[in-house]
Amino acid sequence: MASARLLQQLGSFQDTVTAWMPSAQPFTVAEVLRLSGTGSADLPDNWAESVTDLCKQALKALLDARQREGKRLTTMLQDRVDQLKTLAEKAEPLVPELVKQQKERFLERWKDAMALTEGSVSPEAAQDRALTEATSFAIRIDVAEEITRLRSHLDEITRLLGKGGDIGKRLDFLIQELHREANTLGSKSAALELTRISVDMKVLIEQMREQVQNIE
Repeated sequence: MASARLLQQLGSFQDTVTAWMPSAQPFTVAEVLRLSGTGSADLPDNWAESVTDLCKQALKALLDARQREGKRLTTMLQDRVDQLKTLAEKAEPLVPELVKQQKERFLERWKDAMALTEGSVSPEAAQDRALTEATSFAIRIDVAEEITRLRSHLDEITRLLGKGGDIGKRLDFLIQELHREANTLGSKSAALELTRISVDMKVLIEQMREQVQNIE
């Protein structure tokens, strides 16, 4: 029969493998008997030690591969973070100009309306109402808060990538928040350029989401 020490080693190796690869199948009784050398007279005396060394090598190769994959994912995610920050920088200066344009349009419309009313409304009252409407609209299209939150989420992702460890769930949450801010930016957009920026952001965020699924 296989020694208790060898069975314990096999069990320990199996636990380590399944911890890193949850989908890995556990040993069957037949596999344990075969690996332990039970009933095989042709195996060398130091066979158990050889199995231990091979298992250690296999685990090291697995960990090295995961480390390389982790570096690749980190590089990819940070690249997308940098691109999103660039898009945010492009979007930010567009907002004040859009607000200014909308106010000017409202004033022009109210001037046209005044001409049609033939003086039944005072110019001051018309202008005040036009500015009120323009201000209300400006508030609805202002995406400054969305851009600020988006940048904050991007900074947190960079921090987590540098920290490492068990960050998969946290990254997944931040990706969802990024997508929400990009959607809001698109829905509040009053210019084609802002709409394009929102679409580009969502493409990058979706690429990040797909990769984050591979991080624990």
